[in-house]
Amino acid sequence: WQADLAGVEATVNLTGAPCPSEVLAPLAAADQAAVLAFLGRAPNGLQAMSPHFPGVVETSDNLGVVALEETRLRAVFMVRSLRDEAARALAETILTQAREHGCEAHKRGPYPAWTPNPDSPLLALAERVYQARFGIPARRQIIHAGLECGLLAASHPHLDMLSFGPDIRGAHAPGERVEIASVGRCWDLLRDLLRALAT
Repeated sequence: WQADLAGVEATVNLTGAPCPSEVLAPLAAADQAAVLAFLGRAPNGLQAMSPHFPGVVETSDNLGVVALEETRLRAVFMVRSLRDEAARALAETILTQAREHGCEAHKRGPYPAWTPNPDSPLLALAERVYQARFGIPARRQIIHAGLECGLLAASHPHLDMLSFGPDIRGAHAPGERVEIASVGRCWDLLRDLLRALAT
């Protein structure tokens, strides 16, 4: 593992310890084979790059949780895409493959996509406000992540939106941190943008 993950996860470690007698019984051999066959076949990771935004991931998924419980083995996949139809198609592929291996599969809580709009009037205004405030051009960036904008766009599809925030490193991980000065810059930008919108 250390050789395979060199440069990716340098601190990977595997330890073993005796199991207490009340530990769960192991899976039957046939069940174990079915589960491993499904997990080995299921899509996991980058599935498609965007044809409209060069270098940007359009659709991906990740196997985030695998847990052996009292009566079942639970595997949870998180699907993301810039397009809802691509996310739905990938989720259906995962469900189909799970069922083909005799597993029960369900889809729950999809996170709506938010397709970037390079011609957004709000984005253009925000870039002008940014330039005026900081004296340098704003940097546009399309990220492959679940954003609250997708939830808002699902119920208000014609709402013009943009997303910006402070400089964060290691998001959603134990070592997550934020650059304090960038929080202040976001506040300045938001205040100036609201003033510009009000006039």
